[in-house]
Amino acid sequence: MIVITGASDGLGRELSKLLIKDGKRVFGLARNKCEAGVIHIKTDLLDEASITSAVDQILKEEESLEAVINCAGVISLEKINALSSSEIERVLATNVKAPMLLVSKLMDRIQKDGSDILNVASTVGFKGYADQAAYGVSKWAMRGFSTNLQTELKDTSCRVISFCPGGFVSRFFAKVTGIENNLDPKEWMKASDLAKLMWQVLQLPKNMEVSEIIINRKTSI
Repeated sequence: MIVITGASDGLGRELSKLLIKDGKRVFGLARNKCEAGVIHIKTDLLDEASITSAVDQILKEEESLEAVINCAGVISLEKINALSSSEIERVLATNVKAPMLLVSKLMDRIQKDGSDILNVASTVGFKGYADQAAYGVSKWAMRGFSTNLQTELKDTSCRVISFCPGGFVSRFFAKVTGIENNLDPKEWMKASDLAKLMWQVLQLPKNMEVSEIIINRKTSI
């Protein structure tokens, strides 16, 4: 079985579809209904009790846990001279605190089953963008969390992958702005293509760990 946060939309949804097609049992942790075939565990990642409840359901499964994939994420667009505590807390709680708690609560099972952990960060975790301070900090933090996990699990068969994509077509910004984006696929990557890459990396032999992968957006010519 494979556990994915944010499986109801965007990259998590595309990856779930791909995994189901390949015959995997996918457990989707999300507030909203997931793709057909996903075993949906309704989860509020801002609520530790909800995360604990989701973990309890996962641990009841006897099937080996192949991977934990932290896809869920939110963005905040605030001017640097107008940052708000509520937005900082919301972004860091969703993008950093939730995956840390989820992995921590599953760690005994992860080590027992030799599970892989794939954390979705961003190219923002290598550079800054105007009006994205909280989001940028959260993605730097996720890269740090992945690095720490690699140290923690270096003597196990578990692999930790930091997956850092650039911009791709999704409703990511629309959820914040309320404005639907008509993103040109020549300018922005496809979530389905990124999902294929994620799955390819996870399917590599267990003696190969792609510790960090950076996928920059390149304009088609």
